[in-house]
Amino acid sequence: MNKYLLPLPALVLATTLSGAAQAATYRAAGGSASFAYRVTVVNVNGSMTGVTANVTLDPQDLAATKGTVTVPVSTLKTGITLRDNHAKGAGALGTAQFPNATFELTNLTGGKLTEGQTVATTATGKLTVKGTTKTITAPIKATLSGGKVNVSTQFKFNPYDFNVRYQGGADSVTVDVTFVLAAN
Repeated sequence: MNKYLLPLPALVLATTLSGAAQAATYRAAGGSASFAYRVTVVNVNGSMTGVTANVTLDPQDLAATKGTVTVPVSTLKTGITLRDNHAKGAGALGTAQFPNATFELTNLTGGKLTEGQTVATTATGKLTVKGTTKTITAPIKATLSGGKVNVSTQFKFNPYDFNVRYQGGADSVTVDVTFVLAAN
């Protein structure tokens, strides 16, 4: 055997055993979002289904992560059909014209994912609701489990900043989003 070829397999094996990873495309489907909002004197809680995500992620270098999360606001449910219809109406969310809210990740604080451990990090990106885009920052928790990444966040924003008007509605809504990323 050629003595110059021997180091190559050893290098490949060492790199594999060290856990070095490369960025890969991860996708999520079937995630969920929930919200808490106050209208006049009534607390309104609701949910949305079908949250999706498309992310380029290197578990060893979270700062390199980029991607988009889509929340179908057209699936909004609060438990009262009339209230749901008002919330989806043109004056509020305008879901006929803007069925989705999106978050485009532009920066994620560093760190790395380790099997079974939860990492707390901060995401900065562009949130688009009802056709209006604003930069927001949100805390993220991510857990690597069996090759999948469980992601959750909770953040607040002012719906009036996004031209979402609901008569008697508060100037703050709390949103929770969860989804599971799987490598393609």
